[in-house]
Amino acid sequence: MIIAIPISQERISPLLDAAARLLLVTRRHGKEVARKEFVLNPLSPEGLARRVAELRVDLLLCAALSEVLQRELERRGVQIQPHLCGEVESVLHAFDCGQLQRDEFRMPGCCRRQRVARNGKSSGKEKQTDISA
Repeated sequence: MIIAIPISQERISPLLDAAARLLLVTRRHGKEVARKEFVLNPLSPEGLARRVAELRVDLLLCAALSEVLQRELERRGVQIQPHLCGEVESVLHAFDCGQLQRDEFRMPGCCRRQRVARNGKSSGKEKQTDISA
């Protein structure tokens, strides 16, 4: 399995479309066996999706991406797990442990909605949505 993570200053880059670097982590039998970093030149969404697919990426862990890029990646068979944030090493460890759903790895404002009571005040109850692809 090859996992791709767009990175900026050792954290997940906020927007894949504008990311300057892409980390590829190759895993076999649940263990990391290789790691390689690529510089991303400015590309159209179609060009970026093509490049990611050429790298044989199975899963993309990212914060956000444009709809056009998401459709192009999915069309090429790349699974996407969006709305993630944090330091790359922490995110990879959480992925290994099945803990990416933890609050500390969610982009602020994503994957959570507060219920609003009729008077416009928050009821304090939150609804979580599944971020798995």
